[in-house]
Amino acid sequence: MAEFDPLGGASDFSEYLLEQAPSWLYFSSAPFTQEGYSPAQQRYWQGQYGNVSNQYAGALGQAQRKDMEGPSFMDFLTDLPFTEQYYQNVSPRQRGGFGRFSPATRFMF
Repeated sequence: MAEFDPLGGASDFSEYLLEQAPSWLYFSSAPFTQEGYSPAQQRYWQGQYGNVSNQYAGALGQAQRKDMEGPSFMDFLTDLPFTEQYYQNVSPRQRGGFGRFSPATRFMF
């Protein structure tokens, strides 16, 4: 855990804060700040913080087994394929589209 040195400057303070609250870093990552992510994708990723932090813990554990230094949470989030994981884990119906077996129907009354 990083110690905060008040004489170290602003960058030390921001790094210290991000280490103390990794959720800040998560909710400022790509799906929440970049254009091109739909509201449905943002809602999906809001609920995935626990899963992503568990994946990060697993990456740290694998690095520890190999006696390597693990990635920082920021590096882990940068390399995480948000869009690919979204399309692998969410059905077309949940994304707001129509799947192969759920065609749009119209009723005329």
